[in-house]
Amino acid sequence: MKINYFITHFPYKDHFDDKEHFTRYRYGGAELAAYYLALEMAKRGNEVNIFTTSINSKDSFEEYEGVTVHRYGTKLRIEKGNIAYGLFTKPLNHDADIVHAHFSTPPGEIAALRYTKRKKVPFILTYHGDWQESFGGFARRMALFFYNKYLLDKVLSRADIIISPSEFYIDESRFLGEYRDKIVAIPNGINVEDFDIPLSKEECRRRLGLPADKNIILFVGNLTPYKGPDVLVKAMPMITEKVPDAELVFVGSGKMRADIEKLSKKLGVENYVKFAGFVKESLKPLYYKAADVFCLPSTMNTEVFPIVLLEASAAGLSMVVSDLDTFKCIIEDRYNGLFTKRNDEVNLANALIYLLNNDEVREKMGKNARKKVENYSWDKIAKITEDLYMEVIQ
Repeated sequence: MKINYFITHFPYKDHFDDKEHFTRYRYGGAELAAYYLALEMAKRGNEVNIFTTSINSKDSFEEYEGVTVHRYGTKLRIEKGNIAYGLFTKPLNHDADIVHAHFSTPPGEIAALRYTKRKKVPFILTYHGDWQESFGGFARRMALFFYNKYLLDKVLSRADIIISPSEFYIDESRFLGEYRDKIVAIPNGINVEDFDIPLSKEECRRRLGLPADKNIILFVGNLTPYKGPDVLVKAMPMITEKVPDAELVFVGSGKMRADIEKLSKKLGVENYVKFAGFVKESLKPLYYKAADVFCLPSTMNTEVFPIVLLEASAAGLSMVVSDLDTFKCIIEDRYNGLFTKRNDEVNLANALIYLLNNDEVREKMGKNARKKVENYSWDKIAKITEDLYMEVIQ
């Protein structure tokens, strides 16, 4: 089967551990999902082409592990989004049996829409979450307002099948409800073996320069409003009062870092909050294994199925998350994690205090998390997706 994938940003294989590269060409969970799905599809004997943007103004071409990546020179940037005019025209030179676009950062899915109209081939769209116009710079907010009002419906209407990584997200989304009859839930995946590292928690902490005698709360992700890192900092004064040896570690970068640092100082918890910043992909398993509990207090429905929840599960961590319905795709309350009220630092603090003070409960939840994540391997997810392609083509 010839599969053409469209996505605005697609990770460079040789730059996962390059901070400078990441700063210039950002990617997140949606892009990682597209990357690993493409590799698995190639392993299954499919002909896989990726159409995406370049980190610079030049076209480039990569071929590895059965995947061919066509990158088109970026001519314009809006915030962190790259726009390459070649993405709208040059893929037409490559035939396909099916097109699969990842709705992450516009306009990759618009290019896919144009391709499918011209080539008259089936169009699959994975919807990685609503875009919120309520934060960011003026250019970002205006661009997303225009996109959501005038373009998004055209993409969703044209798609033959919409994949939602979480069935629970369909009702939370501002836009998906009216397309329910053509939505299929297929979760994101993970390579569980990447988190089976032959190092103890103590050794991981030593290598990362983390204290050996602390209860570590881990946050992994972009420091952006919709993930609620400020809510987590606001919970720290209550946490440290009950668990004096608690320490919060932020893994990830983002525009909110300066604000979060100021907030931690204002609340008098700056000595309990550490910022690791950008972390190499190869080091992430060490941070997970070094932690005692994982926390993701997201506040907006931009979240769908965060890969970090799969990563924390693979590392055997109990998790504390906000009460977004979509998180039910992986979290079962009191089985592998705890739900807390959105934007409620008191409720969040109480949940974290409970787990940090109850080793047996925390460890049992971590074991349950590891057990559950075994069902989310990328080879299983790729098989489900490939079966969907075949149904659509026939």
